[in-house]
Parts: sequence; C-alpha cells; structure tokens
Amino acid sequence: MWNFFKPKERTWYRWRLDGGQAYLRKNGEEWQMAIVPGSYLEVVPDSGGPEPVDIPEALAISFAVGKGTQVALRPHFGTLPYLFTLRNEVRLLPGAEVRFSVALSPLLRFELEDGTILGEKQLFNLSPTWFGDKLSGNLCASLPLALDSRSKDEIESTDTMLENADLDLLARTGECKSLIHTEILVRNTTKSELDLKRLALFTELMNIYEYEGKLFGDQILIDTGAEGSLRMSVKESSHRNWKKIHTGNKTGLSEVLVRRGVNFLKSITGM
Repeated sequence: MWNFFKPKERTWYRWRLDGGQAYLRKNGEEWQMAIVPGSYLEVVPDSGGPEPVDIPEALAISFAVGKGTQVALRPHFGTLPYLFTLRNEVRLLPGAEVRFSVALSPLLRFELEDGTILGEKQLFNLSPTWFGDKLSGNLCASLPLALDSRSKDEIESTDTMLENADLDLLARTGECKSLIHTEILVRNTTKSELDLKRLALFTELMNIYEYEGKLFGDQILIDTGAEGSLRMSVKESSHRNWKKIHTGNKTGLSEVLVRRGVNFLKSITGM
C-alpha cells in the first residue's frame, strides 16, 4: 500500500484508509490528487490500494507538475505534537512507570521516487489544542480517544463501567493499518509523586516502520532530565529488522529530545 508503483496514464487510483481515502491520476507530467480525511472516532479497519477506480465525483482535486514515472502514498509525522488524555488520572510514585499504546494519525504525502512531494494532508482531522502554560506550552493535535494504561483484555475483564463504544473504538483503532501504532513508557525518576492526566508526544525523532501490513512507530521512553527537563528517547532496537518508511531527525540530538519548561510536572501534564 505504501510502495512506489508506476501508474497507467489517465487512470484514477484509490487508496482505502480506514475511513479516509486518497486518489491519484497521472497525465504526462501533470498529477491530479485528492486526500479525503476521515473521522478518527469513526475509523473502520479497511485499508488497501492503489486500485483503479472510476472518476471520483465532487472531490477537491489539487494539481502538481513534476517529472517521474514512479509514485507512492507515504506516511509521515506532522509538525504538531500529538496530545492525548488518559481515561483515569494515573499517580506515579517515585521510581514507578506506566505504559500506553496509542494509534497515531499520519500525515500522508504523494511522493515521486526522487523525493519530490506532490501534495500532502492529514489522514484524519485532529483538533488543534494548546498544551502547557502560556510560556512553555505547545500547540498540539488532539487525539479524540481517552487512553488506558491496561490492555484491551484487562479492561474488558476488570472495568464493567467502561462504555461499549469506547471498547469498540479501542478495538477498531488497534486493527487499522493506516494508523501508526506506538508504545509509550513514562517513568517517574523524580523524588515527588507525579499525577498524569494528559500527555504530549513529540515526533521529531521517531521513525515509522511497516511490519505485516501495519504501521508502527518507535517505542518511546519519557523520563526526567537535568534541571527539571522532560526527556524523550527513541528505542529502535525492537524494530531494527523491520522495513523503515520514514526516518526521524537525529541531527545533533543523539536520539534524545529535551524539552525545558517550568518544571517536569508542568511539562508532562500540561498544567
């Protein structure tokens, strides 16, 4: 689905993207394209393409001109960090850690083999939300899904009050092949308790891999650094033999991203 291919001239192609869709047509050096975002809350595990289709109607089509015979639809991370909320506030005592699994919506790009970008758009429309205080905060893309630190099976067996709709959405996002599945480990290395309700995930360092038809991001460790900073490190070892289709920025960062704010508690919780 993410591989480069040689499209036939004047033929429309479609990608099915778990509720979103993408279209492309080549006519000489002219490229016509459209990415139709879906709703994250209405994802349906149904991915595939490119496949020839009839001319789509009522689409907002964009145009680009570029030389090339091979093209691909490629997933990337956007410029905004992802913001998500936890279903229940988690209190981390000194030395404790908690793990989350999240399915991130990618930025999709039509790319030629030489790296030329024909067009790009987010797969799902995510609301921009300010995270943190006025001075050290960040504008983020908010995921409309409350996460739980337990697995789906643990939730079903222990939390009878959880709404069936939430369980259904959790199951659907877990099967979507166009979302980027990522594990996050938060570790409290301070000497104080840490109440965790919201979390922002910065993606500058993260790679994207394809494995058995699904997209995965690097495993992420978030802990404290010097002077009350928030430190994010990328663990690539578990995905090393997987097909990499997006490479994060490693220049001068040594795979550690440092975010300094008022203090670690405010940086990680957005207080």
